[in-house]
Amino acid sequence: MNQNIQIAKEFHEITKHSPISIYSNRHYLDWENKPFPFKIYLNKQKVNLPSTFPYPMEDSIVCLKKRIDPNLSKQNQIDLKILSQILFFSAGITRKVNFNNNVYYMRAASATGALYPIEIYLICQKIQNFDAGVYHFCPADFTLTQLRKGDFRSILFTATGNNNKVIQAPITLIFTSIAWRNSWKYQTRSYRHWFWDAGVILANFLALCNNNLLSSQIILGYHDELVNRLLGLQNQKEAAIALATIESYYKYNDSNQFDYNQQLSTLKCETKPISKYEETIYPDIWKIHESSYLNSSIEITNWTSMKNKGNLNSYNKKKIYHDVVNIISEYNIGDLILQRGSTRRFSKKPITIRQLQNILYLASINIPFDFITDEQSLIDIYFIANSVSNLQSGKYYYNKLENKIEELEKGDSRDVAGHLCLDQKLFSDASVVFFLLTNMDTLLKYLGNRGYRAVQLEGGICAGKIYLATYSQGLGASGSTFYDDEVIESFLPHSNQKSTIISIGVGIPAYTAKRGKIYTNVLEKKDYSNKI
Repeated sequence: MNQNIQIAKEFHEITKHSPISIYSNRHYLDWENKPFPFKIYLNKQKVNLPSTFPYPMEDSIVCLKKRIDPNLSKQNQIDLKILSQILFFSAGITRKVNFNNNVYYMRAASATGALYPIEIYLICQKIQNFDAGVYHFCPADFTLTQLRKGDFRSILFTATGNNNKVIQAPITLIFTSIAWRNSWKYQTRSYRHWFWDAGVILANFLALCNNNLLSSQIILGYHDELVNRLLGLQNQKEAAIALATIESYYKYNDSNQFDYNQQLSTLKCETKPISKYEETIYPDIWKIHESSYLNSSIEITNWTSMKNKGNLNSYNKKKIYHDVVNIISEYNIGDLILQRGSTRRFSKKPITIRQLQNILYLASINIPFDFITDEQSLIDIYFIANSVSNLQSGKYYYNKLENKIEELEKGDSRDVAGHLCLDQKLFSDASVVFFLLTNMDTLLKYLGNRGYRAVQLEGGICAGKIYLATYSQGLGASGSTFYDDEVIESFLPHSNQKSTIISIGVGIPAYTAKRGKIYTNVLEKKDYSNKI
């Protein structure tokens, strides 16, 4: 099924936005049935994570710029406190917002519509004061719920086509998406959002790993049904979408101890319902997702080995060195993440061309995927410059190969930028609006339907890195959806045969945002019941 790429092409077409599709859509938001933002297990043992974890103090730009050598990573040891730090600053709760007599909880990484469909699970070996097992992370009460007891890394080894990273890493995170949380608002197009929302969390995660001198690999080559079964996920409700290792030294890390014929029992988990009434299932979401399944070790190996066959040479864009050493960041990585929040008003004041260059560079490096090399990318960056010192207003392309900005068209395009982002004034006021594009036909030809997941996830990670690089320099950012085809038309002929993945506006905020806080328990007693 992965090679039946017509499915991905059709999905992309039917989920495109246009002015007509937006204004003719009669979908309404049933606020009484809005999904609960946390997954709560009602019949499983919980482990309280320490709330006194070490604060991440490394310079934020350093955390974006450096790449940890796996050999160095193996000299460093992870413990429960470091794990707590990584989980909190990747996906923990940093703000409480009161609005219309309701309380909304904002997290360390942004999410489309603040709906937070992404869940995080952990596959752990035994570490100090913590048993080996399969766990679910709940940011609402800052706990890990144990779903299975024992070391299940051998199952991951099989599920990833014998990827040694999951054996060498004492902890692997598995990111899933609960479909209804986002489709409640965004319907079928919400499938794209799965990967955007996971991507911005992963951008934080990679920066936190760098803060702790721990290396990681983001794994998209895995046996979907086996991983879903390992986590006990409900079919067509929730699905695994990415794995990420945390590689470090640990004395118990002995691959000879594994039972590679380990069997999985069926998990019986009772969870709190996420909606008061019936959930809507959008068949096209599950059609595209299941059509990209990998079902055997051979399929997984063939898919991940694309990087060694030269088939993606059109994406082979080596990033040359860019001097960001002398930049003094506004924040350490901890303060940055607590300060970060989607900007709601831009001042129209210019950012510097140096700030723009730094954002472009830092957003484009150090994404350690399993299916392409560090020198490859599925993403091209285009942008509209509205207000950048020493750069004329107009449309531009970022040439990653030579690390330079190429002018495509001169002229004031503020109104165009706002229109392309669903006619939102916020993006007319932004200093720069980035549009991340890809050559969808080439991508699907070599990576199949699973390539659709991959490019959306890379787009989300790049967007997350743009957020971090922007706030590191005292600026602000906000992501947006867009009119797909009109974005492409706006950058023609350079953008010919490409497709739009995601857009982000950056600039100088017109206000000073309050710093977030560390919240480790926002649940009430009623939240642990099976009533919504």
